[in-house]
Amino acid sequence: MRRLYLSLRTWLVLSHLVVFTLPVLALVGTGALANDLRTQTREDLEHQAALLAQHIEYRLAASREPLSGLGLDDTLIHAKEATLAGFRVTDTSGRIVASSGSDHGEDISRDPEVATALAGSPGMAIKERARIPSSRESLKGPSRHASVRVFVARPVREDGDVVGAVVLSRTPREEVQAFYQMAPRLSVGALLALAGTVGLAFGAGRILSRSLRSLAEASHGIAAGSEAALVALEPASRSRVAEARALAAAMGTMSARLRQRLRYISEFAGNVSHEFKTPVSSLRGTIELLRDDDDMPPEQRARFLENALADLDRLSRLVGGLLRLARAEEGGARSVFSLDDVLGELVARHPTVTRAGMAARVDANREQIESALTNLVENALRHGGPDVHVRVEGFTDGAHTGVDVVDDGPGISPANLSKVFDRFFTTDRAKGGTGLGLALVRAVAEAHGGRVDVESAPGRTRFRLVLPRIQGAR
Repeated sequence: MRRLYLSLRTWLVLSHLVVFTLPVLALVGTGALANDLRTQTREDLEHQAALLAQHIEYRLAASREPLSGLGLDDTLIHAKEATLAGFRVTDTSGRIVASSGSDHGEDISRDPEVATALAGSPGMAIKERARIPSSRESLKGPSRHASVRVFVARPVREDGDVVGAVVLSRTPREEVQAFYQMAPRLSVGALLALAGTVGLAFGAGRILSRSLRSLAEASHGIAAGSEAALVALEPASRSRVAEARALAAAMGTMSARLRQRLRYISEFAGNVSHEFKTPVSSLRGTIELLRDDDDMPPEQRARFLENALADLDRLSRLVGGLLRLARAEEGGARSVFSLDDVLGELVARHPTVTRAGMAARVDANREQIESALTNLVENALRHGGPDVHVRVEGFTDGAHTGVDVVDDGPGISPANLSKVFDRFFTTDRAKGGTGLGLALVRAVAEAHGGRVDVESAPGRTRFRLVLPRIQGAR
């Protein structure tokens, strides 16, 4: 099946036109208009029947003649010409004694509306009839073409006794005829409403399509890596459509994050290249020396092999650290657990570390949180000196919880304090440090919507890992 592709403006115009025609469709489709036309016809007939019955009762009182002797035929014929209704008068037996037609003497006492009227109450009935096909010319005139006819009967009284009934009938207008006859009065209003509907659709389409065009241009620019792509977002960011403004803001954030990610990848590639270059070059030189010098003394060969193994170990640690860092930035699967449990296990593995405070429950990747806290503790133990005291302190502050790792070592110099979380920055390279431990801690914290801070002075250094807590849980 072939799909229909139209512009936004065309879709809006079509939808507005459908909404514009819904009231008419509802009136015709539900039969509400037909029912209203029948009700209007019934009410008109009831008023006319009341007037005719009153007129006949007045003449009966004045002449003291029976109904058949009042000579009502001419009056009923003139009334039919004026109202297009059929008029009949019956006696107490339901036999027609006066009529606007040619049905004198017919017994209609079995008709339910007539029987009700002769019993002393107004009667009404709607009866099916053969529908007469309508034409354009007939729609203009007073002729009726509906498939039903409305009958109304009202008792005629003399001295309080029912002496007969007046029976009126008329076919109501059909829906098409009603619309056709109302068209001259409604055409101006309908045309104004139609023009307003189309105008609103075009206006809304212009506002929306302008915002969407700017968003499309910006997305193409972002995909092409253009720095000027954000300029195309400015019209959409000022749009009067809230969704377009929100989408423009989201695209701006996405673009900023993409640029940040690209810079990160570029810096990461440069750092990796720099860190791998030294051990790889050393390994290459060692292997070339071992290959070219067959007479190398065993002691020297052993020393070169030890150096090669040390370089391989460093490369292995770098690769392992990079893999852990990549997993930390991805976040990983999460579960709800208590930081206090993690701190208990951490202190059990490091008997010299003391513990204080209480933390709350978090929704996080437990393995990564354990790795981050282990890195903080081992970093304090490694750099604090042989007599360092390390303490882990759990805390809860409003919507956040976390852990402080505090040591009483010599502290971090001001020059290094701002670089401790940078990838591959380390002051312990001679002892095998890779500079990825604290970078991993920061990646874990940010991947979980938290942060890691550090403050240091001689005799006290504190690393604080902050995470969102599970509200209401301790």
